[in-house]
Amino acid sequence: MERIFNTLQDGVVVLDGEGRVEYANAAARRMLPLPKDGGLGAPMERFVRDVPWRQWARETGGLKRRLEISYPEARVVEAVVVPLDEGEESGSGSRVAIFHDVTQAESSTREVIESERLQALTLLAAGVAHELGNPLNSLHIHLQLIQRDLRRLPDGAAAPMRESIAVALRELERLDGIIHQFLRAIRPTQPDFVPCRIGDLIAETLESLGPEMADRGLLVETETDAGVPEMLLDAGQMRQVFYNLARNAMQAVDERGLLHIRVEREEDAVVVSFRDNGCGIALENLPRVTEAYFTTKSGGSGLGLMIVQRIVREHGGRMEIESQPGKGTTVRLRFPVGGRQVRLLEAQ
Repeated sequence: MERIFNTLQDGVVVLDGEGRVEYANAAARRMLPLPKDGGLGAPMERFVRDVPWRQWARETGGLKRRLEISYPEARVVEAVVVPLDEGEESGSGSRVAIFHDVTQAESSTREVIESERLQALTLLAAGVAHELGNPLNSLHIHLQLIQRDLRRLPDGAAAPMRESIAVALRELERLDGIIHQFLRAIRPTQPDFVPCRIGDLIAETLESLGPEMADRGLLVETETDAGVPEMLLDAGQMRQVFYNLARNAMQAVDERGLLHIRVEREEDAVVVSFRDNGCGIALENLPRVTEAYFTTKSGGSGLGLMIVQRIVREHGGRMEIESQPGKGTTVRLRFPVGGRQVRLLEAQ
């Protein structure tokens, strides 16, 4: 019977009326932070904390709860606790707790919700772009008319105004470009893959942000390994990724802050790291930073990292975030080399 229980994929734990462990099968010992012997005779609360096991063990009827476990692996499990003896009504007998791993189902549900949010965001962005496009075009036309009228004035008197208008026109073109890049990034279109060098795309992105970074006194260091090959990427979308990450870092650091960007080869992947020494992200906020509209910055849209994650996924890569409040944040992007989209995972 013990061999049969140890072949089950669901964890099975038997608790006495005081919530002490009487039995734990092999799946429960893998799934829960239990010792090798299953913690026999010890209270379940000692191993799986912040859960009222003693109270659950005294429930006369069955109950179902969902738990998020971070050790030994991050999992979401569904726990069902029922009396061992169906006729037991005093609440002092043994209980069986069955733990079912629903991590994959939970992840799929989150992806569906994220997809629905992105679709709603796309409709919103299309409307905003349409509303912004008309006044931008009007401003552009009127500035061109002013430029034409200035040609009739003497050069000495009109020179400062010509320069100011030229600056305004460039900023309008940049704003128009940002809107179009934003729309390209959030629309569910297939990436247009062409051979690119990631280092070149990062350099082009930093060049567009150069004046703003210099104004903030941000020191930017870039480092690219010699072994990094050309990759099939959507150049426009990847510039949007690097733009969002660079701006996030710029907004997170104080004056005279540091942003270190590194591109390196790791076995079958190219890793791009953006590391800053800014304010960092609180631990409780880390799981939510890719949610639509979630932001801790005043005036932030809460869209940047969500867009980054979607583009990286469409390129077959993944995004990892590490952060320490007060010390800084590191965002790593891992892209498969040579368009390798599938790899065999090691057996767990």
